[in-house]
Amino acid sequence: LESAMEKEASARHLTLALAGRAKNVAPVLAQNLLMEGIDLILDVGAGTGIYSIAMLQKHQHLRAIVQDRPEVLKVAEEMAEAYGVKDRLECLPGDMFADDLNTGAQAILLSNVLHDWDVPQCQDLIERCARALPKGGQLFIHDVFLNDDHSGPLPIALYSAALFTLTEGRAYSAAEYRDWLNFTGILQIRNYIIPTLVHCGVITAIRD
Repeated sequence: LESAMEKEASARHLTLALAGRAKNVAPVLAQNLLMEGIDLILDVGAGTGIYSIAMLQKHQHLRAIVQDRPEVLKVAEEMAEAYGVKDRLECLPGDMFADDLNTGAQAILLSNVLHDWDVPQCQDLIERCARALPKGGQLFIHDVFLNDDHSGPLPIALYSAALFTLTEGRAYSAAEYRDWLNFTGILQIRNYIIPTLVHCGVITAIRD
């Protein structure tokens, strides 16, 4: 079946709908990420690109590549122009599960991406990102996190139930993310869940 993200009207509607809370969260994420030694970041499954845009606004030296479906990236281009960072943001159309992620970026961002996918896809995408990073490169995973025993928190458990009915995924625990990162054999966790907003946080891993 054709994805809604392949059709311009539905892609625009869904992309903008998903960006609602992101406009508040993105500046907090940008504030909490250490970007020393990073000149180029790849934002995989970027949607509107609002997270990369926030980082570009905070770090004037930074450039970003936002990767997503072509119809989605039409919205990202408009957002980049509206926020005054279009000259430092490149749109890369493609499929994150099939296309080459080796862009020369020293960091890769997966922001609110993995919770849309089942475990095998999450493991595959983390592995693909890990292999695309240079030695010392960083992977930022920004998402919501269940308790390790999946007992809560209640808002995340309710959100996870909604994801289960609407997507192929659910919310995952920090322990699950840790296992996937360790399974790559080339990623070491640097920072373990730095909170942002609306129950989100970011895990940072570095490629050996």
